[in-house]
Amino acid sequence: LGPALAGWQLARRPGRATGPVLLLVLAVSSGVLALGQHTAWSGSQRDQADFTTAGGLRISESELAPLGRGGRYAALPGGERVLPVIRSRQDLPDGKAGQLLALDAAAVAERVPLREDLRDGRPMKELFSPLAADTAGSPGSAGIPLPGAPRRIDLDVTVQSTGDGSGPRLGLLLRDRFGLTYQLPMVRLPDSGDATAAFNVGALVDAPVGSAAPPLSIAGVLVSHSTSSGNAGQLAVRGISVARDGSGPAVPLRVTAPAWTLSAPARSGSGASPNGILLPDDQDRQDASGGAPPLLRLGYNGGAGSEVAVTTGGAGAADVPGIATHAYLDAVDAKVGDVVPVTLAGTSVPVRITAAVGSLPTAGDTAVAVDAATAGRLLAARGGLELPPPDEWWLPAASAHDRAPAEAAAELRAGARTQRVELREEVAAGLLDDPLSAGPQAALAALALACAVLAAIGFAASAAAAARERGREFAILLALGAPRRDLARTAAAESGVLVGLGAGVGLALGAAIVHLVVPLVVLTPAARRPVPEVLVDLPAGETLLLTAAIAAVPLLSAVLGSTRNRNVMNTAARLRHVEEM
Repeated sequence: LGPALAGWQLARRPGRATGPVLLLVLAVSSGVLALGQHTAWSGSQRDQADFTTAGGLRISESELAPLGRGGRYAALPGGERVLPVIRSRQDLPDGKAGQLLALDAAAVAERVPLREDLRDGRPMKELFSPLAADTAGSPGSAGIPLPGAPRRIDLDVTVQSTGDGSGPRLGLLLRDRFGLTYQLPMVRLPDSGDATAAFNVGALVDAPVGSAAPPLSIAGVLVSHSTSSGNAGQLAVRGISVARDGSGPAVPLRVTAPAWTLSAPARSGSGASPNGILLPDDQDRQDASGGAPPLLRLGYNGGAGSEVAVTTGGAGAADVPGIATHAYLDAVDAKVGDVVPVTLAGTSVPVRITAAVGSLPTAGDTAVAVDAATAGRLLAARGGLELPPPDEWWLPAASAHDRAPAEAAAELRAGARTQRVELREEVAAGLLDDPLSAGPQAALAALALACAVLAAIGFAASAAAAARERGREFAILLALGAPRRDLARTAAAESGVLVGLGAGVGLALGAAIVHLVVPLVVLTPAARRPVPEVLVDLPAGETLLLTAAIAAVPLLSAVLGSTRNRNVMNTAARLRHVEEM
């Protein structure tokens, strides 16, 4: 009887509760919009902080010498997770500027977070591991390994020159544990004879604050000689010694000659003939003491190119694998699988695109990323070119509760040298405290509350009026034997249908407005679109609880309003009124 009577009443007077229902729709949709906007805005601020700091701590603009930064930052709390990043500006055909990130791809795949939608749901290892597939072993394994943390490296050399001119100059390429190569200042050698070229590493790291990141290895040798056409000679590296003190005695190392790769420019007017040549390891050409053959024997000739580079680790691939964003590929009119030229260390490097993503950490949506060690090997094979020093260092957090980045930031701020330190929690707190976004959120919440109050008042008034109208009908039904409880349930069911209808429509309307409007109104403090883009995700549990809370007040007021007049259920009084009429 109850549902039938409720449907009968709604069918007879369908427009009676139109106003209160519309107010309830407005209240629920406003509440859902306020909740969705607050959730999306808060999540966007945390995503921006996570994106800007690579998921933990980002260090840049350091005053330390480039060679001394690796050891300094590796000694911080959580320093075993630190990784260097080289950033290079790219001029795109459309006039915009992109960015190139040269980083440790294997470490990024393991440690750096990237929101799932930005990488199209693919795992980080699947994206970044192929970038480092061309790197044999660990980044610091190639070359001649050096024990400990040497402060000075001595090379015992023998020079044989012909022609006029001063003696050659000898340089050293030093590689640290991150796979980064640094060129040490060149040392002048005599025209002929034996000599010791001493390279003071300690003076290049800003000791005692800075230090090189061990294990170190010799990645190559540079020889700069006279450009005179009649000048030629040979250089042999007979041995290597290291010292733990810049002025102390050096300890000779027992090392074997690695596989050298020669990179030398062509001589002037000689076609493609190189300006240098690797001489074979002749067992008869031992030093005067009868020791082992030289580690390196190099011949050089006069010509237009005055510098000869000899590097370890092979010649490297013809191109470098990389990951690009969709916007970057659109700007250069390329797709996955194409080879795209990028500028690195002042030269053009071919990058073979292996995957495309929405954005790259800290770089935005117009960027390309390559493995630093792989790119360094290609540059070294092109004549001893070296990667520029890292612009910044990332220390990703191991988990949401990892305190290592915060402790590292505190230690850096208390140190002697300055650098820019960006901590994820501090960046997020600064973004969440933005007063410009607090006003709209408070206004939406106030609007939802006001509409809920008005809807409650409207439902109470409508229910009271309906109770008076159906008093005669209920009196007759009671006289015929209808249970009083069923009639009370009929009034409650009528109000419940109206409230449920309004709440359901408001919920659907609010969810639609959230997905349409929120991506347009969530902006940065500079009124720009956030990077990464805002992710709209209504929490189902909180949304349903909010809808129920808003609908509960009108429902309660309607039920109380329909039963507050006791005369409605007074059968005798109602029937007597009918007889009198």
